[in-house]
Amino acid sequence: MTTLAPMEAEGEAALGRLLAYRRPKLAATAGTVRPELKEVLQGGALTDALVRRLAPALGWRTADLFVIAGLDLPRDLVPANGTKPWDVGSILEKAARLAPQSLRRLHEFVRSLPERPPAWPPALPRHAYPLGPGEMMLRLLRNRNIRPYSPKVLYFIGNGPIVSHSTMAMLGPGRTKLTPQYVTAFATVLGIPADELAAVTGVAAAVDPMLHGNHAELAELAWAARRLDGNQLAEALELATELR
Repeated sequence: MTTLAPMEAEGEAALGRLLAYRRPKLAATAGTVRPELKEVLQGGALTDALVRRLAPALGWRTADLFVIAGLDLPRDLVPANGTKPWDVGSILEKAARLAPQSLRRLHEFVRSLPERPPAWPPALPRHAYPLGPGEMMLRLLRNRNIRPYSPKVLYFIGNGPIVSHSTMAMLGPGRTKLTPQYVTAFATVLGIPADELAAVTGVAAAVDPMLHGNHAELAELAWAARRLDGNQLAEALELATELR
C-alpha cells in the first residue's frame, strides 16, 4: 500500500487521508490520473489540473476539493463574497423552517436566477488561520458564501452543538475542539458524506445523529446559492420569508 508519510502540508495530508479512504473506488474510476495520483501520494506536487480531474472520480465538488487540498480557488470556482448583510446562511436559517413543497419552490427560484460572476479577486476573510481540521470546516462554509461562524445553521440542519459565535470561531485556530458532533453537522450542511469528511479531518463522525428531514435539499440549496450576489440573495430571502 502506498505510504502517505511523505505528505507534509495539512491540505495534502487531508487529501491523502481521503484518497486512502476512497482507495477501492479510485482503483476502478481514476485510471487516467493514477500515475499522477501515485506521484502526489509519494510527496509530489499537487496541481490545479489534477484536482480538477480527481474531483469527478471521487464524486466531490471540484471547489470543495480545492479547499481541502489547501489550494486557492481559481476564478471560475470562487463563491460570491462581500454580499453583506446577507449570505447563504441567512437563507438556510429561513429555509430550514419551510415545508418540503415550499423548500422546493425556493430551491427552484434560486436555480432560476442568472449567474453573475463574483468579484475578483475575492475579498480576504477577516480572520484566517493555518489550515487545520477546524479551519478547513470554516473554509468549506465560506465556499458556499455561508458566514463561517454560523452555529444556528449547523444546529438547525445537522444537529450541531448549541454554542456561541465566538466558540465556533475558535475552530479556526484550534481552540475549540472539532468533535464528532461538529463533523457530522458540517457534513450535513455541506452535503458531503459524513464518513468522507471524517476521513478528511481525522475525526470520527457522530453516531445516529438527528438530522433535519430535508437536509439533503438544504445542502443542495446552499450550493445553488453560493454565487448569488447581494441583490439576488435579498430576493431569495424575501421569498423564503413569504413561504411557509
